[in-house]
Amino acid sequence: MKSVAIMQPTYLPWSGYFNLISSSDCFVFLDDVQFEKQSWQNRNRIAQNSNILWLTVPLEKAKLDCMIKDIKISSSSQWKKKHIRSLSQSYAKARFSEEILSMIIPILERDNKFLIDLTIPIISKISKSLGFNKTLIKSSELQQQGKKSEKLINICNHLKANKYLSPLGAKVYLDNDKHLFYEEDIIVKYQHYEPEEYSQIGDGVFIPYMSVVDMIANCGFESAKNYINKGEFK
Repeated sequence: MKSVAIMQPTYLPWSGYFNLISSSDCFVFLDDVQFEKQSWQNRNRIAQNSNILWLTVPLEKAKLDCMIKDIKISSSSQWKKKHIRSLSQSYAKARFSEEILSMIIPILERDNKFLIDLTIPIISKISKSLGFNKTLIKSSELQQQGKKSEKLINICNHLKANKYLSPLGAKVYLDNDKHLFYEEDIIVKYQHYEPEEYSQIGDGVFIPYMSVVDMIANCGFESAKNYINKGEFK
């Protein structure tokens, strides 16, 4: 049974995103759908001095129906310096900070024109370093049409997958279309993943749902992999 997970590419995703990658045979970056403003697609959170710090990638103005793959990063380079400084300062005392920062900072420093030129390479690099040697592909390369569930089904069929792994947050609308998946002999399983508390630098108050960068900087890739793999699908 071949499983597929399909998610929009996001900036410095949390550990649950990588749980989807590790649990699937093939992971699809859903880059040919409409970009959502004020979403995780261009921002995420890290912990700094036991507080939440948002890192947001500034974008050029785009049409309301612009696809994720066509979203351009602002030509100003000041945000890069700010993000690198914030990451470096936040995890200066973290045991494994060098492992993760030496990986993502060079990608941040590149002259990335499009948002996916930044987000997808970071996700792919982290995924490989976690030992998740999965097939990663952009949905735009598959050229499958349809809206919402129809598009997901078309992607699954194109990849000859008979199991679709979905984040729990999509259950509300997917349940209404579950019969469409069954008609195509595709089983839908929902992710049940809650990150366990780990040793986090600060005043001892654990802050959950941070970017995976926080987990790796504090725990290292091997321990982070064990935390990430503890999710299940029902």
